[in-house]
Amino acid sequence: MTDFLIVHDAGQGAWFWNKVWGSVTAPAEHPPRLSNPQYASQFYLANLPGHGSDEEGDTAEVRMEECIQSVIRAVERRGMNDLVLVGHGVGGMIAAQVAPQLPKPPKRLALVAGIVPEKNRSALAQFPVPLRKHFSGKFNPARLVGKDVRLSRSVITRYLCNGMEPKEINQAVGFFGPLPTTLLTTRVVLPLGEIPCPVTYVVLDQDRLLPPTVQIDMARRISNVEITHLDSCHQASLQKPVEMGRLLTNIGQ
Repeated sequence: MTDFLIVHDAGQGAWFWNKVWGSVTAPAEHPPRLSNPQYASQFYLANLPGHGSDEEGDTAEVRMEECIQSVIRAVERRGMNDLVLVGHGVGGMIAAQVAPQLPKPPKRLALVAGIVPEKNRSALAQFPVPLRKHFSGKFNPARLVGKDVRLSRSVITRYLCNGMEPKEINQAVGFFGPLPTTLLTTRVVLPLGEIPCPVTYVVLDQDRLLPPTVQIDMARRISNVEITHLDSCHQASLQKPVEMGRLLTNIGQ
């Protein structure tokens, strides 16, 4: 059976994928039939360094290589062999660099609105101009005084959770953590020619953080990529968890 490992977006954590985990691992019938097929052997939600349960660390200083090695260790520690590696947003940059370094190539790499920058560009450079200016105006002063930078409620509502119910947004806001500013501003060269497995790019059609046209442009930087769509905002794992779970399990079959 297929294993799944989810690499969450920057400033978030494993919690954001709990509903997808539930949709994939919960039995469809109650009580469950013993003959029901399982679609996932493991569905593991990783917390990147400085995120989620590790948020007390210095998130601002977390570096790309730390994140890559953290995911590789999680795969090896859990003995994941038939792996679908999933990266959301900035997590897509990390997953794309993990895939070539695993001892056994993944079954598939799935990028959910995954950031795929041009050569020597940063994740931040992929965002809409108003957001780039917003973040740039906060990052440098915060570094000088050693303060965390967090997404404001207005940015979360307008760009990440647009279309979600107010109650759902209220539940999610408190789980957005400090931003890994070093990770977001580091220029990278992704090893796109070295990815050793098929790649699926999931375009989120209502995403305002990374508009669909931007996502499609990024997806086309990957050779032979398969592009699919989900009608969701950036936080698809919160807005459409069942649909996201179904999409991933279909990819993994």
